[in-house]
Amino acid sequence: MYNLLISIAGSLVVTLLVGFLVGGGELQIVYGIVPGLIVLGAVYIILARRSMKAVQDVMARAQVDLQANRIDRGIETIKEAYPIGKWQFFITSQVDGQIGTVLYMSQRFDEAEPFLKRSFKRNWVARAMLGTLLYKRKRYDEMEKVFEEAVIANKKESLLWNLYAYCMWKSGQRDKAIKVLNRAVEKLEGDQRTESNLKALQNNRKMKMRGWNLMWYQFHLDRPPAQRQQAQFRRR
Repeated sequence: MYNLLISIAGSLVVTLLVGFLVGGGELQIVYGIVPGLIVLGAVYIILARRSMKAVQDVMARAQVDLQANRIDRGIETIKEAYPIGKWQFFITSQVDGQIGTVLYMSQRFDEAEPFLKRSFKRNWVARAMLGTLLYKRKRYDEMEKVFEEAVIANKKESLLWNLYAYCMWKSGQRDKAIKVLNRAVEKLEGDQRTESNLKALQNNRKMKMRGWNLMWYQFHLDRPPAQRQQAQFRRR
């Protein structure tokens, strides 16, 4: 927000100044419009980049704690980026998405939900986690709405489309899941995993999601191979 206001103020100053100078001491604002617009765009880009650089620096520091499994400390570091949201649009929702993702991956689902709800619509991982969480809680209408918004904003993310269909299928809505994947293959021409899952559902077989490896397992809908082996060993 502040970045835009500063850019507008700079643009107005340049517009008026050029209008006076070119107008020979009389305000001829038409002469200052183009220079003013150039200043508006240039200043906004510079300030927006500065804000994003500040966010990246915060996230880099948080990553050190997260990689060391100091989850709460890492989240507190991420929260240091919130004040930057006053300067640049969408940063607050991006920070919410990052926190919600960390909490979800840590299986702290109740804590993650409010952050995921406020996440940026184009952060498809955070939105997919919210949809998956709603699926786990059997809030299927809300789940469908969240996934629908997510695929509209992120048309080229194959795992997102397949997660949407998977949650539909597992909630007993196979026909809807097939419709989702039919839409997906139109957007993801040549995506073999999506086409394979569509054929599987059409033939009343199971979807296969493990081909996405760690990207799939982060949604906690399946156990990674090592965890499955450990569980089998304990049962034996």
